Amino acid sequence: MRKNSILLVAGALSACLFSTVSVSDTLKIGVSEQAQENKYINRPKVGMSMDTVTSFFGNPTTISGPTGKPAIYQWKYADFTVYFEGEYVIHSVLHPSTLEKKQNEQP
Repeated sequence: MRKNSILLVAGALSACLFSTVSVSDTLKIGVSEQAQENKYINRPKVGMSMDTVTSFFGNPTTISGPTGKPAIYQWKYADFTVYFEGEYVIHSVLHPSTLEKKQNEQP
């Protein structure tokens, strides 16, 4: 009887030690980040000056900054946002389309 109890406990402990629990999240990536053709959408390139961006794309709808050191500025346009360090572009990001926003809504 005692031997059976020990085997039963050993089996239960082994099952607990070697069982795994998996948890996953769903990561939704927008079409603008996936689509190969979107890399050709005209937007500011790294290194462009503020004056050059203004002459090519016009005045932004909103300007934020400066924030921090070095000074970081954020200019928002209809289709993209441009980030400047000082007066030069360090990054530009496409805004998600209406379709992307709809597809990425949580159920």
